[in-house]
Amino acid sequence: MMVETGVNGSGKRTRIDGGTIIAFDGTAHRELREGVVVVEGDRIVHVGKRYDGMADVTIDAREKLVFPGQISTHAHIGAQEGNRLLLDGGRREFIRSGFLHFLPRSRSGRPGILSVQDLRASLRFGFLSLLRHGVTTVLAFAPEGPEEGRLMLEAAEESGIRLFWAPAATAGRYWLEDDGRVVPEIDEGIGIELLDRAADFIRTHDGAAEGRISGVLVLDEYYLSTPKVRRHAKDIADRLGVRLTLHFLEQHREFFSTVSETGRTPVQLLADEGVLGRNVLLAHCIYLAHHSKVGYPIADDLQILAEHGVSVAHSPLAFSRRGLALESFDRYRDAGITMALGTDTYPLDMFSEMRTAAIACKFVEGHFEAGRAEDVFAASNLGGAEALGRPDLGRIAPGAKADLVILDPRTTAFGPNPDPVRALVHLATPSMIDTVMVDGRVLLSDGRPAELDEEEIVRAAATSTEAVWAAYEDYDWEGMPHEQRFPPSLEQWQEPER
Repeated sequence: MMVETGVNGSGKRTRIDGGTIIAFDGTAHRELREGVVVVEGDRIVHVGKRYDGMADVTIDAREKLVFPGQISTHAHIGAQEGNRLLLDGGRREFIRSGFLHFLPRSRSGRPGILSVQDLRASLRFGFLSLLRHGVTTVLAFAPEGPEEGRLMLEAAEESGIRLFWAPAATAGRYWLEDDGRVVPEIDEGIGIELLDRAADFIRTHDGAAEGRISGVLVLDEYYLSTPKVRRHAKDIADRLGVRLTLHFLEQHREFFSTVSETGRTPVQLLADEGVLGRNVLLAHCIYLAHHSKVGYPIADDLQILAEHGVSVAHSPLAFSRRGLALESFDRYRDAGITMALGTDTYPLDMFSEMRTAAIACKFVEGHFEAGRAEDVFAASNLGGAEALGRPDLGRIAPGAKADLVILDPRTTAFGPNPDPVRALVHLATPSMIDTVMVDGRVLLSDGRPAELDEEEIVRAAATSTEAVWAAYEDYDWEGMPHEQRFPPSLEQWQEPER
């Protein structure tokens, strides 16, 4: 199904005809069979059973599923080289934290693990991976990088995706010592400075790329911050009218350190500091007082978060690979917390995140009606839109942004199914995606990038990845190559001697 590409804000009308549409009626998603969606420029102008007007372009969606572009509220786009070393393994002393395997700087000055990375290649690969998986909007966690952040903006604009970003600010760092220990160190002054620089970045670049670039204040992370830094971050976010997001309680030592030092849970502390609010999006937020790995029933952290209107970016896939689950998606949601989804690990796959969120919730709660498909699906679009303060995203409705995905379910994996949303959450795969549209512009058509050279992007990412892996022993405190530090599942074939 080849369609005209590159239509964006031109005033042309595109008609998406005949599919099963997950449409929004102003209150909730509804199933609209054999419906019609009409896009004009970057907006949806009509949703219904019929449309008698003219259209410049028609997309035949008969027997296909049309749903809102998905929203990832947490992604590390340019870190895939190190991320892929962590699948199904890693250093035992870090227990359930993945990022500490490769993030820390060497105290003795050895090069960082990503020092030979081709960042442009990695970013381009990440953005294409998101589109390939039906993600049309992403909130990125990343430092400024070279060229004062322009590289990130250029890669996002080239891809056509909708990006929420400003360079991440941190009030400290992790040091990798020569004996392999990882030691955190706070620097309050640099935290304030980086937050102010991020604010300047937002003032300069918010609304770029025809409005697809939006500012968000990123504090990386709670454990490497202070009350003064957190209050400063919240004040900036309030003044600029943007969201504040931070890594929060993905390490259980964050909880115990805070309680030991302050007598308050981290959630209670943020509430006391005046940091919580409707414009706050907490990434992960796993080790709350009620969690079985914490066991601190004295505080009701869920109620506090709900009372302050906080949103949570839930990325279950990365944590399930470490034997950990949120407790639980339903409990947070039932408390009144806005649940959104993130793609915190490669391949930045929202289908896997939805499926894992549903299944993990069923395991935690111990019954099959938990983690309902419709709730998890809504977190991937409506929840993300609420978390980002964008009621024009995450829905197929007149006036909403024309961010759409068309999926072809005519496969043995998906098969005939009476409930398209349950099938989407539990059976769909990225290979079924036919078309992806952002701002009315077709970015994927017939399952292929419309304007990007996928083969060249994948090849460049592979070159960058192989260079990072080859140089790993220069970073490792014991000089181990990556094959020893992260042993492969299988030994290499050895040709028998003759």
